[in-house]
Amino acid sequence: MKKIFYFLLLSPLLLIAQSKTIVSGTIENASGDSIELVIDKNYLAQKTTRYKIPVTQNQFRFEFVIDRNYLADLNYAGQTTKLYIEQDDRLNIRFKAASLPGSIAFTEKGAANNQFLQKFNEQFANDFSAPVMEDKMKISGVDEFENFIFGNRAKQKKFYEAYPDKNLLSENFKKYIENQIKYTYLNYLLAWPIVNANKSNSILTVAHLPAVMLDVLDKKTVSDEEAMISGSYRDFLVWFVTYFASEKNGFNKFTDFTVSAEKKYVIATDHLKGTPLLYYLTRFLLETGEKINPETVKSIFERMEKMEKKAEYTTIVKDKLGKWMKTKLPKTETTKSNDPSSGNKFRGMNGKEVSLSDFKGKVVYVDFWASWCGPCRQQFPFSKELHEKLSDKQKKEVVFLYISIDDNEDAWKNAVKQLQLTGEQALSPGGWNSPAAKQFQISSIPRYMLIDKKGNIVNPNASRPSDENTLQDILDLLK
Repeated sequence: MKKIFYFLLLSPLLLIAQSKTIVSGTIENASGDSIELVIDKNYLAQKTTRYKIPVTQNQFRFEFVIDRNYLADLNYAGQTTKLYIEQDDRLNIRFKAASLPGSIAFTEKGAANNQFLQKFNEQFANDFSAPVMEDKMKISGVDEFENFIFGNRAKQKKFYEAYPDKNLLSENFKKYIENQIKYTYLNYLLAWPIVNANKSNSILTVAHLPAVMLDVLDKKTVSDEEAMISGSYRDFLVWFVTYFASEKNGFNKFTDFTVSAEKKYVIATDHLKGTPLLYYLTRFLLETGEKINPETVKSIFERMEKMEKKAEYTTIVKDKLGKWMKTKLPKTETTKSNDPSSGNKFRGMNGKEVSLSDFKGKVVYVDFWASWCGPCRQQFPFSKELHEKLSDKQKKEVVFLYISIDDNEDAWKNAVKQLQLTGEQALSPGGWNSPAAKQFQISSIPRYMLIDKKGNIVNPNASRPSDENTLQDILDLLK
């Protein structure tokens, strides 16, 4: 008797767990022989779940089990429309073969959500179009652009609040729309400085958004598992990390992908957790992984493995970058012994050779640069400030060494004179093929390096002079 009661008690729970979602419909004058429903469970267009079924007598019917709410693509005869699908939906669709999604009509459970979605997306198509909005960013000042997206958000809110059948919308769907509205505004606000910084190579810095504009952003709540279904939220994660990593970099544009990755990892792990964090790191690595030092990619990947139990995102990273993480960059004397003195000698201003071994017993802050490098020049005033902040005793123990990779000796000497560079000067001609670039694996400049008193490289990717932590990093090596 107890066993029977136990079965009756659990069976409804089992039924709920296995309850199917149904999407069915009719296609007027069907011209294709099959229809497809695609669900992107990880939001990265990787390992998507695809249901493809035949269209029989203008009819189709999908039955499947989902673990949460999703946006899905309904593909038919080269046309696509977005559907919002919840567990236990019984969504019925009717449309004309040649005019998806324009002629689409919905009935049954889930209909109200999708009717709103179609109207909302059609009404505000440009507001959610990244290319359209980025074009607007490039021709607008920050105040003008913020007013523009503020107005867009107000129109979206008004449409949503005044919608006649709002009471028919599900609570989860309402949260989705509210997040779309909220994060579209924040997404584009944080994107404006980055897009404008990247529109020209001559722009060396990222604009700092006025503090009053950032008052609407609560950093403590940016990690939101429920908001992951929102494409605007997911894009917001990218711009959020990029903007605040730029802040950490003194609002200077990144010129080294590895340095960028390290700073973005810090920002991401400081503010995100769970799925938002794993999603962001995976998306970032998929987009830029092969431009980053393999060891750095491997380090981030291994930390992701410790975070994730199901290995959904880490599997995607491993599939794409597994080979790259095993890549061994060409070894140099530096990588073998961590002793820079075993490498090349460089040309000094007075014609004498300069070697890093000349400075053993002192802390050396190395600045790799070139006369043609704008971001390098932008950092020199900060480098001068670093030197001036040292005491007379500390100045005797610290060397600021500038190694240029200019091809032309005259261009190098003229730049040193024009920029009034103080400290030790050296030339390693040849650009990216120069001895210095090869020895220290330099693929972008400016690049900075810290060497301790014993002559060991303690940080091959040291922070920039403008970074508030750089002075303390140097002082720590004097102890």
